[in-house]
Amino acid sequence: MNSSRTNTVQGDLKERGYALTAGADLEIEPAVRDYEKALADEWNNLEPDNYLKGGARFRERRYGRFRYVPATDEVNLLAHRPYFQSEEANSYAGGIARVVEPLTRQSVENPLLNELIRFNFRHFPVAADDERRAQPWEVACHQFRIISSAGQVGEPTPEGIHRDEIDYGAIHLMSKSNTQGGLSRVYDNDSKPIAEFCLEDPMDTMFWADQLVLHSVTPIFAVDDRHSAVRDILILGYTCTPGLSPTD
Repeated sequence: MNSSRTNTVQGDLKERGYALTAGADLEIEPAVRDYEKALADEWNNLEPDNYLKGGARFRERRYGRFRYVPATDEVNLLAHRPYFQSEEANSYAGGIARVVEPLTRQSVENPLLNELIRFNFRHFPVAADDERRAQPWEVACHQFRIISSAGQVGEPTPEGIHRDEIDYGAIHLMSKSNTQGGLSRVYDNDSKPIAEFCLEDPMDTMFWADQLVLHSVTPIFAVDDRHSAVRDILILGYTCTPGLSPTD
């Protein structure tokens, strides 16, 4: 049975296309939550994003794919592949098969990451009798570090207002330091703004229904110009993919 908080998120996703949950309110077992620091530390092992324009170096990342079957709660790592978005979805770097470094073994095996894959899905408005529960879902896992330093603005979403071409998604703030800005904005399908907020504390989470809303994040800047501003984000994107095999 779902908790009242889970039901609230599901209702918000159906009605307005997005929902927010404070990190402190995530209903995850404390024994699993204990792995949060180990997972957050993996953001120190990301690699430069080689697809930023003009040789920019404001983003580091890793990427991986999982197969998740809601009916059995089974999670499997899929073979590593380049990451692709259409030019329509991403005018900045779409239309390119981007070769992104894979998740580290430590990230893949982290109990919190594996639980988040399951936990997030329980908050999506997919009814108990929905046939999609018996189908495999591809879960794209993105680790991003955005860096703003002297002479370089940190752009969380250089593509601007966009959608991710998935069914549902969740954005988790892992950490941030010396940072101002980074406002998350949500838009209707006509690109009209409908919400603005800031993920402030570790594990603050935004859920969204990708077919109902668009989103973007404003640039980050340093509070103290003597040091870089850093914002670490985990994004999990879910797409129902009938026929997806564990060996795909």
